[in-house]
Amino acid sequence: MYLSPFGKSDHVTLKINLQLCYVLRQRVDTLSKLVTKYKAVNDDLSNVDWTKLFSNSSVITNWESFKNILGDIVGKHSSIVKVSRSSVKPWISGSLLKLVRKKRSLWRAFKRTSSAADYQAHRAFSNKLSNKIREARVEYEKRIAESKDPKRLFKHIRANISGPVKIPQLKDATGRLLNDCKVIANIFAENFSRNFTVEPDAKIADIPFEPNSVHMDEIQFTPETVLKLLQKLKTTKSPGPDYITAKVLKECATSLCEPISFLFTQSFNSGTLPPDWLTAFVKPIFKKGDKFCPDNYRPISLTSVVVKIMETVVYDSTFKFLLDNKIIPVEQHGFVPGKSVVTNLLCCLSNWTRNFDLDIPTDIIYMGFSRAFDRVPKRRLLHKLHYFGIRGNLLRWIDAFLSNRSFTVKVGDACSSITRVLSGVPQGSVLGPLLFTVYTADLGVRLKSPFAMFADDLKIYNSANDHLVLCRDLLTVYTWSNEWLLPLNVDKCKVLSVGANNPRHLYYINNLELRRYESCTDLGVLVTSTLSWSDHISQVTRKANKVLYLISKVFTKTDPLTFSKLFKTYVRPILEFANAVWAPIFQRDKDLLESVQRRATRVPYGYHRPQYHQRLSIMQLPLLSNRRVRGDVITVYNALTDDNSPIKHIFPLNTDGRTRGHSYKLLKDRFRTSVRQFFIVNRVFNAWNSLPAEVVQSTSTATFKMKYDNHIDENLNSS
Repeated sequence: MYLSPFGKSDHVTLKINLQLCYVLRQRVDTLSKLVTKYKAVNDDLSNVDWTKLFSNSSVITNWESFKNILGDIVGKHSSIVKVSRSSVKPWISGSLLKLVRKKRSLWRAFKRTSSAADYQAHRAFSNKLSNKIREARVEYEKRIAESKDPKRLFKHIRANISGPVKIPQLKDATGRLLNDCKVIANIFAENFSRNFTVEPDAKIADIPFEPNSVHMDEIQFTPETVLKLLQKLKTTKSPGPDYITAKVLKECATSLCEPISFLFTQSFNSGTLPPDWLTAFVKPIFKKGDKFCPDNYRPISLTSVVVKIMETVVYDSTFKFLLDNKIIPVEQHGFVPGKSVVTNLLCCLSNWTRNFDLDIPTDIIYMGFSRAFDRVPKRRLLHKLHYFGIRGNLLRWIDAFLSNRSFTVKVGDACSSITRVLSGVPQGSVLGPLLFTVYTADLGVRLKSPFAMFADDLKIYNSANDHLVLCRDLLTVYTWSNEWLLPLNVDKCKVLSVGANNPRHLYYINNLELRRYESCTDLGVLVTSTLSWSDHISQVTRKANKVLYLISKVFTKTDPLTFSKLFKTYVRPILEFANAVWAPIFQRDKDLLESVQRRATRVPYGYHRPQYHQRLSIMQLPLLSNRRVRGDVITVYNALTDDNSPIKHIFPLNTDGRTRGHSYKLLKDRFRTSVRQFFIVNRVFNAWNSLPAEVVQSTSTATFKMKYDNHIDENLNSS
């Protein structure tokens, strides 16, 4: 905000409101840790007569009995242990704190006597304690590096740099800061509830193809299936409203698989879900923009871990049915096994780079739906599920799963009032993404232009010479969004014109002209109108350097191998995200990417350090350029050896029978420009075709990686 200058100054005064996430901290934190004897819990659970306990025909009553029995047994064998540690140095445990107090007592003894013997005793103990603290820090940081848990890492970084995160603060209509957690929670709840769709009783629009003649209506919930899923649970998952943790379910999987299987079967057959399975705790997570505005927060739902297990069983069976019956369009790359951001972008760039090489201008229209997951209307979704062959008990259970849902926003220790969910597929659930994919499955059938989807992100493209086809498709998408009550977010819709001679046609949605950009972020990759990757490389380099700076500021005394693990886990993935899609052409871009790793290898050494290649050898890091080649050949291997791969068609094979070596040799592609020359098909040509047959004919991706690495090492050693 601009204010008047002070006095006679001609400089404008700026007023800035900052939401600083820092609170005063005690020097020592005393934590309450719950310790559970799971062997004793399992013994007690195995003695429970679940058949007698579940004599009631109501799944709601049986669930309450199950929850109470489990809670009582876990509580019986659990105890709270107080753990003390340093608030700013968490590696200093309670036992080390006792030694610190002993060191201070030795110093006080010396101050009283001033004797040389007391001083020597203090110095000897102090040196020994310093070594123990150093070793404790190294072990603590090594555990963080080996855990590969980003939550743990960034919590440690925040604790050392910016302090603990407080509850979010908001402003009221007058601009006054609100500090009451209850008021803030209710504001968030009201804001999130505005996204719901009120579905009218009008006739539902037609679907432009025949209904599926094959039906699916039953699913089996066997104890063996439930046991496998319970054993795969991640213990770091947060519990839902029933407060049953993933740790308890995993540790007691063998004792709980049968009663949980019974509850799932009873719920499925009756079409009834307990209230705990229909409720969610919502935590507002800041996205970007003004931190004081509730619109800039995303709702993250914490639902029952138990119902997520049931959803997984339903998901696996339903997804296989939909895939076998070709309900999910091939252009949908989100939430589909074998497809990803990489497959989505490679399918599109294969066409875009070829058009660029042939000097054919291309127009790309990016579209996004407004709060898509929250707005899906239930009656229309159930209609589509029935149309696609989901019938009987399965459809009835999904109807119950989507009905009578509610949520409560948690801010600090306060909760908002309970808010009903009027529409949408539950975010944070297992079934939610699949249901949304089904809801948008018929959209692509109506389009004439090539397109690709990733969840609710849609892009359609065509030659600029066929812009009228694009205009009609744009109208088709707009009409579909109105008929199916999934409005487009016009602010997220944009046009990217590719090619030097692009006429830059105008495109409209509801008489509003779409904004044109010279570059667009497409699923995390910056695509420009010239299909150059220099801007993307600059962007990811800046982001990687920021994370590297945070890690280097906190892990100042880490050994090279531990810091190497941190770099490989948290920094290198930023530099290599979707690297099969893009590649540096200019040497300056290659050097820019390598400079991040070069800087990372300096951190454990300081000023007195070996040469770069020696540091790479010590820290067991290859050059990033070699990593990019490795990523390319892995992409080609996965595409050629998987018959269902969506990108198999972009790698044509040489079938004239005159090639030596393996049988998967690529066909040479013609190109005129560097854009097509450095597309994956051409840049990987020599590296892939020169591989020996025993590497290419690997039986799995893991085996291919191992044999490829051995092949490269042998070539390096021989040279």
